Amino acid sequence: MEEEIDLRQYIDVLIRHWKGIAALAIIAAVVALVVSFLLPPVYEASALVIITRSRYVMRFDTKFETVDNVQQPYKAYPALAKSDDLLLQTMAALNPPLPEEEQDLASFRRRLEAVSGSDPSVVELRAKHKDAETAAYMANTWSDVFVSGVNELYDATDQDSLFFETQLAEADAALAKAEGSLIEFQSRNQAAVLTVQIEALANQLSAYLEAQNAIELVMQDAASLKARLTLQEGDTLLADDLAALLLQIEALSLKSEVPLQLQVGGGSSLSNTTKQDLVISLEDLMTALEAQSGELETKVGELEPRILRLQGDLQRFTTEEERLIRARDVAQDTYITLARKVDEARIAAQDESGEVRLASRAAVPTDPVSPRKMLNTAVAGALGLFVGVLGAFAVEYWRQERPVTQPPEKV
Repeated sequence: MEEEIDLRQYIDVLIRHWKGIAALAIIAAVVALVVSFLLPPVYEASALVIITRSRYVMRFDTKFETVDNVQQPYKAYPALAKSDDLLLQTMAALNPPLPEEEQDLASFRRRLEAVSGSDPSVVELRAKHKDAETAAYMANTWSDVFVSGVNELYDATDQDSLFFETQLAEADAALAKAEGSLIEFQSRNQAAVLTVQIEALANQLSAYLEAQNAIELVMQDAASLKARLTLQEGDTLLADDLAALLLQIEALSLKSEVPLQLQVGGGSSLSNTTKQDLVISLEDLMTALEAQSGELETKVGELEPRILRLQGDLQRFTTEEERLIRARDVAQDTYITLARKVDEARIAAQDESGEVRLASRAAVPTDPVSPRKMLNTAVAGALGLFVGVLGAFAVEYWRQERPVTQPPEKV
């Protein structure tokens, strides 16, 4: 069986040494109280800085996407507040400056504390000093430098405006170059002249083809009439048919671009013509028509390559014109877009409020935060009591371990 612990022996130890334990606790508490009264008081002042979001997002041109859902780097603000560069700026801004023994960066950093509130958009900047007014002045100066520095770091409207102005100047030069190239091209652009020439040649080609087609029809009629004369018995002539054919040829000669040079008589002379003479006349007529058709074919063959060559030249001028107009339009669109963005950046740069703002300035504290006399006294008393209890048990343990000396026997 396990041996039971007897608490009475421990209580007896505390009772036997209660005076020493109490004396040690009282001495520790008194010493802590005296030291607290001797230490200089330290005051703490706090300034509040709030991180806001822009209420208005300017967007003059949809071609530039304005990002308005950026996550704020709330966790970075306390670290930025205690960065070396910002603390050095704060020390330099203090007027009057701190004493020489307090001007080293490590000592100055120990006097400052940056804490995020329950809402991460609120940052509390605390400054401690033995002088209450100096603590408030340090906190306010620190908050001013912090607001200015962070806004300058995260708000790059001035740099954006300068960047877009540089781009606008380059776009203006590119637009002027594109417009100059287009003007120079139009001074040698022969597209309109080539269009007229192609249209005139096309009309001429159309007339040649139309005449050639009409000649083909007349030749078919002449061949048909010749065949009828050849098969006809006797000397009965088809005078009316022949007269109609000759009138058709005369009409064709008047309309054709290549007049038919044929000598034909009136219908009254056809009655004295024999059958054989008519056949010979028809053969001569068909020969003349074939010659005219061949001449038209030659002219058509000459026109086709000319038209094709002019069409190629026209297409080259048209393609170059389209390319220059496209380049001019792109340069113009870029210039207009950048001009709108420059105006947007200039207006945004005039907003000096920034996203980080001072929410509350530090007031001069009236009560010191240290030393805390009652707390120090209570802690020292509790510590002395604990040490006294441990000392009492240590004394009892030492006594039990020490051997007992037996007195000598009497003879």
